[in-house]
Amino acid sequence: MSRRNSPPLRSSGINTIQLNAAREMHARTVRARRMPIPTSGITAPSILPTATTTATNTVLPAMPARHICNNPNNPPCVHCGSVIIPSPQATLPLEDNPSITINDWTISSRKKPILNSQELDLWENEKLKGLTLPEMIFGNNYIRIENPKLDWSIEFNALDALRNVQLQDSGIRVAYSSDWINSKRRQNSANAAQRYANDVSDDSLNIIHKYDWTYTTRYRGTENPPASRFRLDNDQTLPLDKLAVHDKILFYDDMILFEDELADNGISILNVKIRVMNERLLLLSRFFLRVDDVLVRVYDTRLYVEFDENKVIRESKEFEGKYQDVLAKHRLSQSHDPKAALRDSSWVAQNTPMVKRECEIIEF
Repeated sequence: MSRRNSPPLRSSGINTIQLNAAREMHARTVRARRMPIPTSGITAPSILPTATTTATNTVLPAMPARHICNNPNNPPCVHCGSVIIPSPQATLPLEDNPSITINDWTISSRKKPILNSQELDLWENEKLKGLTLPEMIFGNNYIRIENPKLDWSIEFNALDALRNVQLQDSGIRVAYSSDWINSKRRQNSANAAQRYANDVSDDSLNIIHKYDWTYTTRYRGTENPPASRFRLDNDQTLPLDKLAVHDKILFYDDMILFEDELADNGISILNVKIRVMNERLLLLSRFFLRVDDVLVRVYDTRLYVEFDENKVIRESKEFEGKYQDVLAKHRLSQSHDPKAALRDSSWVAQNTPMVKRECEIIEF
């Protein structure tokens, strides 16, 4: 029988490479949401709620859980103080939607792979016209905080963040740009002198497609309804005393919305992380930019919600400095790689001058 007329081979199951990719992605998702284990010797509390005994030996029932786990794929969450670690089904494409409700507040998130080619075409041609897209966009990821009773929600996603990127020249150049431009001008001048005396044109050096190639965004979240309820109050501060209390983490997530290595000249990345405790939550949205030998920039937005008081505080800080000035603050004895600290956005934020701060508040 010829090969052309032979019956088609039947698939033997899931491709091994696909299966391994699903396992690795699942492992990274779980690690991202698992808080580090304390090493101070403190014994972890018991998992199950226990009854208490009063001075008169009266047995009181265990307190019911304050929060509700909304994800059926998660481990059982019937006690207060448990860490919610997502347990998504191993399907392709992998999708994970953990969710938790405390009082009337619901916190949810979603993690999916980077945009595929069809989604990229849609974003570039319809959703983000005029913007050359970053190398990696996790366009289906989000973290959402909502309270249906108060008719208010805020979400952090990549699409709205990229809509805040300016479609104009940022004025920032890579470190070797001046050498390249001077070389190009000398070449143009030499070619022009052969044909036209005193008629040198720099048209080839003009920027045709103008957009902020550093993808700098002052994104502070997407409110719904769109009319912002935040009231500017720079005298407000985050309640650090409450955040310093070692409350049990009920929900934790950490995700990237977009990332670009700026053609090997640094990094531009937007990351969002959240931790939810029994009475409050804290979200950090951080845009981190490093243009090697030029500048560093960190834009932080912290969102704080007090559940019982229905109070929301949003604090935004902007840090910016010259690359060499920040690098000089790093002691060479701390690391064999003196530039390692400049890859740590937390260290950069702590060692870069703050140029702007704003604080807003909602009291429902």
